[in-house]
Amino acid sequence: MNRLTVYFWRLRSWAARAIVPRRAVVSRGLRFTLQCDNWVTYYRWQSYNTKEPETLDWVDQRVRPSDTVFDVGANIGLYTIYTALRHKPIRVIAFEPEYANLHMLRDNIVLNGLQEAVDVYSLALSRDSGPSHLYIQDFTPGAALHSVSSDRLNVTHTQRTVVGREGIWVTAMDSFCEKTGLFPNCIKIDVDGTELEILEGGKTTLRAPSVRSVIIEMPVEADLRGKCQRLLEEAGLTREWCSQQSPNEVWIRQ
Repeated sequence: MNRLTVYFWRLRSWAARAIVPRRAVVSRGLRFTLQCDNWVTYYRWQSYNTKEPETLDWVDQRVRPSDTVFDVGANIGLYTIYTALRHKPIRVIAFEPEYANLHMLRDNIVLNGLQEAVDVYSLALSRDSGPSHLYIQDFTPGAALHSVSSDRLNVTHTQRTVVGREGIWVTAMDSFCEKTGLFPNCIKIDVDGTELEILEGGKTTLRAPSVRSVIIEMPVEADLRGKCQRLLEEAGLTREWCSQQSPNEVWIRQ
C-alpha cells in the first residue's frame, strides 16, 4: 500500500469520526465519551445516570483500586469504562460475545484511553466450554436481550423475536480463570438469560475468599432465581441489596 493510498484511507477515517457522533457522559465527577449514533446508544447515553444507579453505587462502594473486576456482558462498555476510571490502578476484564457490541466496546475503550486498564474477551461465559450460537433479537449496536444456545432456536424464544444468529465460543468461568491466571475480586453479571449457567460454570471461582462482591441481574423466572440464589449462598456470599424496582442484586462476602 503506497503513501497516497494510506493518506486517503486515513483521511476517510478522520472524516468518518467527525461525522459519527460521540457524546460526553458526566457521572459522579467522571467525564468520558460514548459512541452515540443510533437510538439504542442514544438511550444508553441519555439514561446513563438514571437507568441503573445501583450499579454505579456498587462500583463506587465495593470495587477497590488494584482489583481485578469481571464485567460479564459488557455490551458497549458503560460500566467497564466507569469502573476503569473510578478506581486506578485497576484491571477490568470485559466479556462481550456479540459482534457489533464488541466493536463498539473496543472503540469506547480506546477512545477513552483505557487500553492498559481493560482487557476485552470476545467470549460468553457459561456452564461448559465450546462452540455455540448467540441468537440476536436486534442487530442495532448496543442492543441486548440476545440468547445463547447450542441448539437451533425457533423464530421466538422466551418471547423474544430472533432476527439472526452469530457463532460464538463459550467457556466456563472456572476454566477461564485457570487458563489465564486472572481471578476476580468483584464480578458484574448482566447477560439476559444465562445467569444460572454462568454461576454453575464458576463455582470454584465464586468460593474463593478473594471474591468480595457480585452484582447480578437475576432471572425473572422464580425457579431460576432460586437456583441462582442457592449457588451464591453456597459460595459463601450474602445478599446485601435488592429492590422491587430493579432485577439487580448485590451479594457480598462478610
